[in-house]
Amino acid sequence: MRVLFVNRMLSIERGGGETFDLEMARHLQNLDCSVSFLSGYPLFSGAKISDAQSQSQSPNHYIRSPYYGWFPWDKVKGGWRLRLFDFWFFEQFSARWAKRQKHQFDVVHVCELPTFVHLWKRWKMAVPVVMRLTAGNFYDTMGAIPKADGVIASGMTIPQLQQGLRPDVVDVPNAVDSSFFFPHKSSFRSVYGLSENDWVLLYVARFQAFKNHAFLLNVFRRVLAAKSNARLVLVGNGPLLERTKMQARDLGVAHRISFLGEVPYGQLPAVYAGADVKVITSTFESFCFAALEAMSSELPVVTTDCGWVPRLIENQGGWIVPQDQPEAFFKALMALAEEPAAAKKMGQWNRRRVMSDFQWAASAVKLVDLYRSLTVKRS
Repeated sequence: MRVLFVNRMLSIERGGGETFDLEMARHLQNLDCSVSFLSGYPLFSGAKISDAQSQSQSPNHYIRSPYYGWFPWDKVKGGWRLRLFDFWFFEQFSARWAKRQKHQFDVVHVCELPTFVHLWKRWKMAVPVVMRLTAGNFYDTMGAIPKADGVIASGMTIPQLQQGLRPDVVDVPNAVDSSFFFPHKSSFRSVYGLSENDWVLLYVARFQAFKNHAFLLNVFRRVLAAKSNARLVLVGNGPLLERTKMQARDLGVAHRISFLGEVPYGQLPAVYAGADVKVITSTFESFCFAALEAMSSELPVVTTDCGWVPRLIENQGGWIVPQDQPEAFFKALMALAEEPAAAKKMGQWNRRRVMSDFQWAASAVKLVDLYRSLTVKRS
């Protein structure tokens, strides 16, 4: 079976949607599928990342299109329109490219991209299009979701679609490469100047409002007062980064916080392996790849009751705390600090959970089954 993955950001920035497509491609090839990628390419520069080629060994095709990732669209009034134009432009050109190449593929798989799906169905293309929705806050003014031949999702997005636009949505779970994220002796601490005696809390998240870094820093101030060897490591970038740094200075804890910025995906396993606890303070998570990465790395997790993450750790792999209770979050962290044996057991449970329920090979089988059902209908 010949599959075309269309992903706007694949050659520019790696997030959960890109990880899903890359891992799926790698495992679909083990199921006798040939996979190609079609991604965006900035007009005046080259690809930012080359994961598609280096990890999956799949052919890459590019659409030159405007890219406004440098523009602070979420800070400027009306800036979201520029963000939408960015994607709209890519979708228009990528749909026309795929239309010209339609005889080369049996299935087209898109990461959201409602304009692409709308055009594909308006043109009455015989090749089925499968739409993956990465979260429940999808933007679909075209009404593309009901038009797609198949829709896949995971986590909190599943019940939302089942109760509305797509009762037939297929649950293809996110997963993690447990041979890539695993517990091991890491050089992370020595590279970043952390002591072996430090108790390291790790948060991997973009600096956006719903990730709630402000809540975490207020909790960390209390942790540091109770445990002087505590360190907080923050991985990611985003519009609230400078505000968070300012808050750290105002709270007097900046000297115990490491802001690492964007860490290349290939270096993330060492970061997880060098930490003691994974923290998640989001107000909502539709799924959370970072939780799976931490679990696979055998870390205990302390999380807010933010949607799907509590269902991952199931009161076995860490502590679940109400979002508006910093005192409870502080106590959960201190419980792990005071009972390292219990923390270790939680991390081990997380690793077993990932190995049992969140492997890419199983998700790839579910996806191939959907592809085959759609191609049978077409014939």
